[in-house]
Amino acid sequence: MVKSLNAVASHAAHQPPKMPAPKPRNHTLNEDKVPVSDDVFGSLAKADPVDAVEIAKSLPLENRARLAAFCYARRHTNHLGLLIASTCDRMALRRAMGMAGDILFQQSRNVEKTLAASITAQREAASKISLAGNIIPLSARRK
Repeated sequence: MVKSLNAVASHAAHQPPKMPAPKPRNHTLNEDKVPVSDDVFGSLAKADPVDAVEIAKSLPLENRARLAAFCYARRHTNHLGLLIASTCDRMALRRAMGMAGDILFQQSRNVEKTLAASITAQREAASKISLAGNIIPLSARRK
């Protein structure tokens, strides 16, 4: 019995130290944290464009610019980013996004035109995609 306890103690001495469990995160990898509360973001996401602009105007300028950058960088909230950016000045967007802030500022001055151009570009790109390629009939493959 003493020998088996010594073997267990010896084995335990050679085990590497256990690493602490990783801390849980509220957002996924490679995903920036939303720069406003979930309630504010939810209200913005559900609001019509006029109300979204009004909600955005109630935020401090730097938060608005960071939120515009966050939304603009995501396809599903890109339009919201443009709307929020329309309430920001060029320098606030530049502080939030670097030189890309200038582009967002320019695009946000005419949101409808920017969105229409984006939709047109997406349609043109989609019309060039062909999934068919060179299809070989099944009967030809078996020969």
